[in-house]
Amino acid sequence: MYRARSLGRRWFGDAFDHVLFLRPRQWPILTVQFLVGVVAAPALAQALAGGRLPGLREILLGWAAWVLGLNGGTLAFNSAFDRDEQGVAYLDDPPPPPPGLARTGLLLMLAGAAAAWTVAPSFGIVTAACVALSVLYSHPAVRLKSRAGWDLAVNMVGYGAGTTLAGLFVGRAAAGAAAGGPGPDGWYLTCGFALLFGSFYPLTQLYQIRSDRERGDRTLATALGVRRSLLLAILLGVAAAFCLLAAGQAWSPPPGGGALPLLGAAVAWNVMLGMWRRRGPAMGEGDHERWMYIALLVWALVDLAVVAARFGPWWAGGQS
Repeated sequence: MYRARSLGRRWFGDAFDHVLFLRPRQWPILTVQFLVGVVAAPALAQALAGGRLPGLREILLGWAAWVLGLNGGTLAFNSAFDRDEQGVAYLDDPPPPPPGLARTGLLLMLAGAAAAWTVAPSFGIVTAACVALSVLYSHPAVRLKSRAGWDLAVNMVGYGAGTTLAGLFVGRAAAGAAAGGPGPDGWYLTCGFALLFGSFYPLTQLYQIRSDRERGDRTLATALGVRRSLLLAILLGVAAAFCLLAAGQAWSPPPGGGALPLLGAAVAWNVMLGMWRRRGPAMGEGDHERWMYIALLVWALVDLAVVAARFGPWWAGGQS
């Protein structure tokens, strides 16, 4: 990582620090989550099952708008005001934020919203709404991230629901289908991932409680503490499981068993949280950070389970 950082500075000078604050290490994770929504779109799922390839232009442009423009810009805009001196998620040992970082982040977010509109108006609306949430979340004039409860709500709506809806709308556009809503199964999936990200969000704060308190930010984790934050994560994880199982049932009702992979992944997620909560009070900051990355691996199992549930009926020779 540090070798890549030194090479980047050698080639691009101090401007490379702007790239660092886009946190490229997160791009693969968000890419997978975005693509889960894409392949879950009914029109695209049916196209793939029928052997037809979707439009790559819509998918690539949608990915750039959401992952690079909106998400990268959001993280840069946030870091411009946080001025973290310790490691943050996906960026160890951050340098001082370079001048103009907030402007860079805002311009990237706006460029992402403009690109999203060219893919599909529905995708553009979702992206523009998330740009507004990102500004309200980080800008000192409002700074919702420093208000316990609001920080959770913004991340559930933006990252959880927004990424899923964005993928669903891009998938439909890539399949050449007419505009419309995500459908009941799409709403179940959207609500499920909103709740799952609500379950994950406190985990991203536990190792930063001390630094957040020193800065005066009253985040969800600083307000609740370790054990109650993890209890909330478990409750939201259980609620997420019900919504994701409902999506699986819509895709493959019994006896097709489309919800079975999701059930296994949901159990794994909540067992992991239960183990964390039992050990939590005795864990240090480094331990909490390591467990956060373990949670990301378990999240990957949930994504795989969604794909398996979505395409299971087709692989079995049925329809969905």
